[in-house]
Amino acid sequence: MSLSRNVWAGLVLAAIGLAIVLILIPYGVVEPRKVKYAALSPSYYPRIVAIVLAMLGLVVAIRGGIEKSQSETEDPGRRPDAVLRIVSVLALLLVYAVLVEPLGFVLSSMLALTCLTILAGERNVALIAAIAILLPFGLYFFFVKVANIPIPTGILKSLLVGS
Repeated sequence: MSLSRNVWAGLVLAAIGLAIVLILIPYGVVEPRKVKYAALSPSYYPRIVAIVLAMLGLVVAIRGGIEKSQSETEDPGRRPDAVLRIVSVLALLLVYAVLVEPLGFVLSSMLALTCLTILAGERNVALIAAIAILLPFGLYFFFVKVANIPIPTGILKSLLVGS
């Protein structure tokens, strides 16, 4: 029995997550000797993201194995526009990286999240607006106020920082 693409993709994602946790973070992130709060450690958030990536990879692999065993002959139903969607996401990420500095994190994230949720197929305007507004503002205020990490404000500086 050969493994399905989903099983392989899940195993690769899990391996990447584990490699980040076990190799890249310990050897690539410089940690200060004492950090008052664990959440302020330079490796804290990358470690969380890598662990979640590994766990999601395992879920994809397990689901891929279950689906393959349930139906050996069914076609997974590929999207005809998959390549266009992938290229669109990569182009959107490039535009986002260019716009973060002039527009600021919040506004550029709002635009990017709006485009990404629409590209993902969401059509509920209230949900798109909630994600696009609440997530960037929440992240901005967390990193600036709690973690004390400066974030580009761009053209919303007067709104975010004050005069």
